[in-house]
Amino acid sequence: MKMQSGKLVLAICVLGLAACSATPTKPSDGTPSVVYDKPEAQVQKAAIDALTDNGFVISKSDAELVEGARPHKMGAMVGSGGESAGVWLSSMGSDKTSVKVSTAKSLLGIVGQKDWDKDIIMAMDKSLGPHE
Repeated sequence: MKMQSGKLVLAICVLGLAACSATPTKPSDGTPSVVYDKPEAQVQKAAIDALTDNGFVISKSDAELVEGARPHKMGAMVGSGGESAGVWLSSMGSDKTSVKVSTAKSLLGIVGQKDWDKDIIMAMDKSLGPHE
């Protein structure tokens, strides 16, 4: 009986860890970025708004990175939600900011999850105007 209880607890722990959101990784230097003719603080605010508008809960926001995660959902698409996204900001002077976006998907539910990179950039474009 104790052995079965132990296996059940272990299975629940493993499943719980698998369901956690993955952490987005910073895109490599070779990854293209978008550039806004706006100061870094204004672009950071637009990144926060873009993530929030797309259903992300902000977990980190500083001058170089805005990060958030979408809550897991159950329903028509079992395992949807749970994605994490990071928006990396790099000042290119007083009125220019480079942006790179990366979406990470959790192991559990990866089939029902989507890449939010383009949606986040589109939301930032609505706020800041078109990027270069």
